Amino acid sequence: MTTSPPASPRQRNNSPLQTVTLRTLVALLLATALAVLSPSSRADFASEIEAEGGKWANFYEQEDLEGLMTLYVDDAIVALHGQPALFGIDAIREYFSTRIGKAESVFELDYELRETHGEIAYIISKYWLKATDKKTGQVYKDAGRSLLVYKKQVGQWKIAADIDQATPDVTWPAPSGLD
Repeated sequence: MTTSPPASPRQRNNSPLQTVTLRTLVALLLATALAVLSPSSRADFASEIEAEGGKWANFYEQEDLEGLMTLYVDDAIVALHGQPALFGIDAIREYFSTRIGKAESVFELDYELRETHGEIAYIISKYWLKATDKKTGQVYKDAGRSLLVYKKQVGQWKIAADIDQATPDVTWPAPSGLD
C-alpha cells in the first residue's frame, strides 16, 4: 500500500470565503494603519496641539484667569523654575491670580516637539516672556524651555503638568526680534 505524502500548506485548498475574508481583513488593517500614520493626520494633530499651547499664552496675555484655568485638569501640577510646585487647580489659580493682570505681557513660543500617545500628548517649546509692570513700567524678561503634558478629557486636551525651566540655550532676544 502506498500512501501519498501529506499536502504542504501551499497545496491546501482554502475555501473562497476564507480567502476573501482574510484579504478583506488585511486590507482593512493596512487602510487603518495608513490613516493613523498619514502625514495629514500627524499634521492635524500638530496643529491641534500647537493651538492648545497657544491658548495658554493668549489667555495670559489677555489677563483671562478663568480662561487660563479651563486649560488645566483639576489635579494638575505646575512647576515653574524658582518656585515651589503647585498641586491642584486651587493652588494654580491662587498663584496666577497674584500675577495675571499686573503687567502687559507678550509671549513668544518656538515649538520643538509635539507628540501624542493615545490620550496623552506633550509639547516641548522654547519660550520668551516680556512683561511690563502696569504701575512702575519696570520690564521683566524670562526665557527658557517648557513642557506641557496634556490628557484628553471629554474630547478636549487639558494640561496635566506644566513645567518651565531656565536653560542656557534659550536667551534674549527672541527669534522674532522681541526684546
